[in-house]
Amino acid sequence: MFLSQASAFSENIKIVTVDSLEKEVLRQKTEEIYEDELPLAKEIAEKLFAALQPLLPAAGLAAPQIGISKSVFIFSFDRDPKNFEVVINPQFVPMSDELIEGWESCFSVLLQMAKVPRYQTIKATFLNLNGEKVEKVLEGFAAKVFQHEYDHLQGVENIDRKDSLVKSFESREELIAYLQEVKKEDSTRYVKPIQTEKNL
Repeated sequence: MFLSQASAFSENIKIVTVDSLEKEVLRQKTEEIYEDELPLAKEIAEKLFAALQPLLPAAGLAAPQIGISKSVFIFSFDRDPKNFEVVINPQFVPMSDELIEGWESCFSVLLQMAKVPRYQTIKATFLNLNGEKVEKVLEGFAAKVFQHEYDHLQGVENIDRKDSLVKSFESREELIAYLQEVKKEDSTRYVKPIQTEKNL
């Protein structure tokens, strides 16, 4: 759906960064989406994908990153745009104490990456665009991305977490070169989510 509808937003949607004038939205806990706001959630999702279009392949983007303090994000378990999923009002619980540590880039953070411990496997619960409750088991990279985007909805940037190790770069070219190696490592952890429940 996103590939066809993203073009509806002809103007480029700017991503809010930690040094921009709108940066406060990145450090605020978002508001939940209510049942009568599902059309708004759809509009937000379309804007998120439109914002990501020039940046693909990408793993995800959250509403605060485009200046909207609502509990919505999109993510892909393998950076393939065909596998993007809309997540509304998410929650998750770890399936075990096993953690994975990996470097994370963020479109809202310039010239820095953070190594953050994330749960290896989680059970995620959220609403889809039809207002249905969805429950999925996420593992590896999918779990990592879900937790990263969930943090955005809590007003938390990965570089600000107390358990993160932050790496700075001298230039965008240096960051991109390092990110290519990170993506190779990430690709070894691509696991398709397993849907366990979907209720009307």
